[in-house]
Order: sequence, then C-alpha cells, then structure tokens
Amino acid sequence: NCVNNLTPLLLTDPGGDSMDAKEPVAGLSAASSCIRLSICLPTDASSAASNTSAITPKTTSSHAPSSKRTFRPVFTHQCFPNECLPGWKPTAEAERESQQIYDSWKVGSLDDEVHPSYEQCCVSSSETSNDKRVDVHVLLAPSCHTCNVEIQITGKDIATYDSDGEPEHKKLKSNPSEGQKTNANAECVECQSGGGVMNVEEIVQQVSLAVPPIASVHVNSTSFNDWSTESKDTTNAIILTRKSKYLSQPIGHVLKRYQRKVKGSTNNDTEESTFVITMAKGSDATVAPYHNAIQPMARWFIETADDVDVSSEDGGFWNVLYLFQEHTLSSPDTDGGNDSGTMQQQSTRYSLAGYITLFHFHSPFRKPQPGIVVRVCQALILPPYQRAGHGSEMLQIVYKYADEYAESAFSDSTGIDIVEVNVEDPAPGFIALRDLVDYKRFASLASDIGNGNYIKYLEEHNVTDNEYYSPVSEEQLQAVSSKLKITKRQAQIVHEMFKLAKLEERKQSLDRTSNDDDTIQSVETQYRLMVKRSIRSNRKEELGACTGGKKEQKALLEKWFQDTLTHYRSLMGIRR
Repeated sequence: NCVNNLTPLLLTDPGGDSMDAKEPVAGLSAASSCIRLSICLPTDASSAASNTSAITPKTTSSHAPSSKRTFRPVFTHQCFPNECLPGWKPTAEAERESQQIYDSWKVGSLDDEVHPSYEQCCVSSSETSNDKRVDVHVLLAPSCHTCNVEIQITGKDIATYDSDGEPEHKKLKSNPSEGQKTNANAECVECQSGGGVMNVEEIVQQVSLAVPPIASVHVNSTSFNDWSTESKDTTNAIILTRKSKYLSQPIGHVLKRYQRKVKGSTNNDTEESTFVITMAKGSDATVAPYHNAIQPMARWFIETADDVDVSSEDGGFWNVLYLFQEHTLSSPDTDGGNDSGTMQQQSTRYSLAGYITLFHFHSPFRKPQPGIVVRVCQALILPPYQRAGHGSEMLQIVYKYADEYAESAFSDSTGIDIVEVNVEDPAPGFIALRDLVDYKRFASLASDIGNGNYIKYLEEHNVTDNEYYSPVSEEQLQAVSSKLKITKRQAQIVHEMFKLAKLEERKQSLDRTSNDDDTIQSVETQYRLMVKRSIRSNRKEELGACTGGKKEQKALLEKWFQDTLTHYRSLMGIRR
C-alpha cells in the first residue's frame, strides 16, 4: 500500500489507450478538483507577532495558507465511489485546471473531453447558470492531528435561510452559537437534471473518512460545530500543544537531523529548514492516538490505504518512522506571537511532513538465516515536501535501522536480528525509489575493497566479455541479499543496473570504430538476453496466459525488456 507519489516517477509507458494503465494525478477527477488541503504554518501569517493561531476557524487574507502548501487529493474513491460529489461541480477555476490536467494526462487516442468522473456529477453542462459548485478546503494543523473544514457553495438554485424564515424544501441543519445570525446555503433535494444532490453534511461526513479529526466546520462562513468529529479526550496532551496545533516534541526516538530547502510562503521563495527523522514504537502509549489521527489522510494518496492499529502485536509488531519539520516560534504559547506584540523566548515545535509504517514479524524458517523481516506497509510524504529527497533519506534510515537493530534500543534483547526489508504491494513511485536506493547501496558495496568477497565475481571478466552477462548464481544473489538485507529479486535488479552502468561507461570510453560498434552490439545483445531471462523467470504466469502463442510471448517479453531498460536508464540518468 505504498504511496505512488513518494517519488513521483513514471516507470514505464502506459501501454495502449487504457486509462487503467496510467497512474492518476492530483486534481484529475471531479472530486479531487472539489477538495483542497492546506498545511497551516506560522509563516502564512502577515507577521509572526500577529499570528494568534496556527489554524484559524476561517481563512483571512493575513492567515491564508500558502499556495505552496496547498494540494489536492490523488485518489478519492474511498470517500466518493464515483470520484465525484453528486450534484456538485468544482469552482470554475478548479474545473479549468482539471481540464488542463486531463488534457495532458489522457492516454493515446482517447477523445473524451473531460474526465469520466464529471459525467457522474449529475449537473447538466449546458445549464451552467444552474451549476452548483463547491470548494471543500481542509485546513490541516501543522501536526496534522486535527483540522478545520471550510466549504464554499454557490449556485442559482441553492436556497438560503436566516433566523427569520426557512425555505420550503429540505435545508442544511445548523447549530450556530447563541445570537449568531445564520445565513448558510442549503442543499436542494434534486438537481436540474433530475439526479440527487449530496447534501453538505454528507460531504463533510465523507471527507472526514480521509482527514484528521475535524475541530470545526464552516459553510459559507457559518459555523456547523455539531459536525465536528474531534474527540474531547485530552489523554494525549503530553505530546500535542493543542492551542498552537504543533507537536511540542517529535514522536519517537530521533535518528537523524538534516537540512533541506523547502517551499516558502511566496511563489519563488525557498527556505532552509531542519527536518527530523524519528522511530516510534507502536506499543508506546502516545504513538497510537497520534497515528490514528493522521493516518486517514493516506486515503487521498494511496489507492488501497486502510487504517492499521500500530499498537497491535497480532502476528508481529509495528514501528513508525516519522518525518517532522522543525520550527522556531517566538511566543510563550508557541503561537508565533502574543497579544502585547512583545517578542518572547523562542521555542522549538514540530510539524508533520511524512511517515512510513513498518511491520515486524519473525521468520524462523527463512534461509539461509532465520530472523525478523521488516515490511514497509505505508509510505507517505505530504505533497509540499515531495521531490526534495526525503523519501530517499527515510528509506536509507530504514536500512540503517535494520543493520543496527540487534544492538539498538528497539531490540527486544533476544539478540534476534533483522534479516530482510521488503515492501508490501509497492506503487510505481516507491518501486523507483527502492530500486535507486538499493542500487546506490550495491554500487557502494562494489566499490569498497573490504567487501570484495561479495562482488569479486564481477571482476572476473571484462565488461565487453560475453561471460560478464552470465546469470548471477543463487549463491551470489543470496550473499548480496543478506549483506544489504534486501530480497533476492532486488539483488537481481541491482546487478542488472550495475552492469548497465558499467556497459554505458565503457561505451563512452570507446573511439567508436567499426570494430567497437560490433563489440557494443554484441554485448548489448548479451545484456538484453540476461535481463529477458530474469523477466521470464519472474513473470512465468503472465507469459503462460498469453493466447497468441510464442509470437505474442516474444512481443510481450520484448516490451517488458524495453520498459525495464527505460526504467533503469531513467533512474541512473543515462541518456540513450
């Protein structure tokens, strides 16, 4: 269930005209275009001293979240099955953006003018004057343990009501504070085309499936606090600074601190910031309440995401690797300022940037060595922090953690070591990330003279020798797999990438005479046969399912090889 935009790389050609073959993107569907999420940080205020709340009930110009930290969902089907909000369209601007995204995304000869989800909106496109439009804005606290929801709805036939009267048809229910005048848009029972319109309360209910506990809801600036889903339980107050919505300390044990540039509050602004990677035991009392609050967000970015109980020890145990951004705030209550405007002592607070859940289980019969297997189950880097190398940092920390586990504070003192790190159902982006990280670790191993026993066989032949491309033996794969704590399949992949890199290096060093060209053609043929043998071994069932006989199998195998070659070249920055 690994998020596909942890490292947003498209691995292979989509293959034909099927939309199912291509990964969706944010803002593509009708529902995605109706929903925005924003991380509200203190730099979003007009000044630190005026920032009296890190997440305000209603968006104002001085506290509006930066567009650099505003993003849309990728997947919406778990909340809205048809990827739309029935009866509602996104705002006109969001719809135009969605159209542009679809035009650049759609595959091959598809001639649909709009994404199919728009056909489910049940609003006639020809009756634009009657279109009901909605913008659902989720304002995330920096810690992401809570949020506010602000909804703006428009439309000619949307009824309004106030304290002096009510429309005849069904309306939104509101519980405003005493003395507050109510002026909210109400839902219509049916839209112009005859289909049902999802009422706004139901929209909030469905959105709540994929956001942290909701502290407040506003519809067209009117409060609907009875729709809040935030628990009044304060048992986890020791880790949350609830007034400012930051973490007062990072969750778990700090494993690494590093600097990274982040997107600033203005369009062309970048800022140097400190990030912290921590490891938290799922069994710790403070971890599960926090993780239960943040993990619903994964539904927007992981196609098959579901909630897990990280405190459970059924069949194994959980640890969570967290990524936090560090902030220095100037206020006694950590809100960035105070009512008097006097600067106070600075304090350090933390906001969430991502996490990886790790399930540990014992594998007593694993060969050649029994031990603990760690499975990466969910990996999420929030969109504002993507493409900055955080995913690579976190995965490398996972391997370092595995290498040092037996002697670390996380060990159960039995001396049992972690013998393998694998990934549950990796999405394309995570496949790319893992392949690149594993390749770099293998290349480092190969360049280390002290590790010669693991890669000595790679030096027995020259890159231009046909024998260099002979299959790697089971013993050799197992040795590399055990050393790097990766699967044997990953060991095969890094060998293929390593040999391709060496082949490309040799090609660049040749004078390209006719003899050289013949040599290159020969070794490229040997490399192709080596990779195809590996693909055939790992995709036997798919090849066996071909109904076109050997001809179809041959064509499919060639396509898979070209996809693999493109993938390897892309990861290593090799131009054709």
